[in-house]
Amino acid sequence: FIRSADGLFGPITTLRSEHRVTKCIPWSVFELSDLDWATVLDTWTILEDSNRVLHHFSEDKCPSLYRALPAIEELQTAWEKKRNSTRFAKYSDGLDNALAKIKKYYTKFDDKPVYVLALVLHPYYSLDYIKMAWGGADEQAQEKAAGNRYAKNWQDKAHQILEKTVCYVL
Repeated sequence: FIRSADGLFGPITTLRSEHRVTKCIPWSVFELSDLDWATVLDTWTILEDSNRVLHHFSEDKCPSLYRALPAIEELQTAWEKKRNSTRFAKYSDGLDNALAKIKKYYTKFDDKPVYVLALVLHPYYSLDYIKMAWGGADEQAQEKAAGNRYAKNWQDKAHQILEKTVCYVL
């Protein structure tokens, strides 16, 4: 269409200054090269990750709170892989910014035990998932040995949240 539009319709727009035509912009300036289309495809591929994760939260009839942490982790992992891929190298700054935003909100989950509780009480996840995904005593010891004095035993933390909640409910 773009290649024939100039002949069929004339320019897409005309710039005027002081009632005189100063420039005619043809349709053909909007034609995308193969490299442009590759960029569009790469961008779509990056955005598809967030679209897929967004659908974890779009069910009207099923509770989805338990999906929050795994979904954010899924998105983070997908974008970290893309950031480290040569195919997506030109998007690394944008991916770094997106990952920083994810980290900002992900760390806020630490202050909201309801997300951990939702995972623990869900029959699929339970405490085993938390140990596998976030670590337990061994991972805490390794992180402390590597210099992270704030390392947590996430399995123990989840267990404490569960005990506190169960005691409160009973």
